[in-house]
Amino acid sequence: MGKLPGSVLEVRLAATLFLLLLGLADLLGAWQVKNYAGFSAQSVAATVAPEVHEMGPHQEMGMEMPIDISALNVPRHRIDRELLVQDSHVHVPVYAITSALLALVVFGLRLSSSVRVGLVLASFAAPALDFAGLWGAHLWSASGKFWGAMAVGGGFLMGLVYLVILILTIVQCWFRRQGEQNA
Repeated sequence: MGKLPGSVLEVRLAATLFLLLLGLADLLGAWQVKNYAGFSAQSVAATVAPEVHEMGPHQEMGMEMPIDISALNVPRHRIDRELLVQDSHVHVPVYAITSALLALVVFGLRLSSSVRVGLVLASFAAPALDFAGLWGAHLWSASGKFWGAMAVGGGFLMGLVYLVILILTIVQCWFRRQGEQNA
């Protein structure tokens, strides 16, 4: 363990380029979340909650209802169950592969066993929290803010794990202290 910083140029380059490309994908993913769901527990919960069409006790079909002018022409993205299944089917395996590849990079860094264990656990826990939160907000919309917070927290945890691994990799692989040698 911990041999990545001393490895040959092409191995360090591959690990670094993988992390940088993953970072680009993460930035685009965050942009997509901002555009369609938002980063608050309430906005995530509202995006994945099942759509409910209820009529009040004194409403009938065809009755005039007051309209909030500020809400007109504001696009609202909703993720229904079919789209949530599709997103889960695609994203969960990709998250698993990403977490496994991040773990391989972590194994190559000079870190204590407990730090490696913590980073590996966090990299696999983050997507589990993210999708548990999305599904929880969809299935139990009454407690949607709790589940939405879990989804947002999982996403931010994955970003944090990524940044820690990226910074450690760049520092250890490209900015060695004097006297350290390549293998």
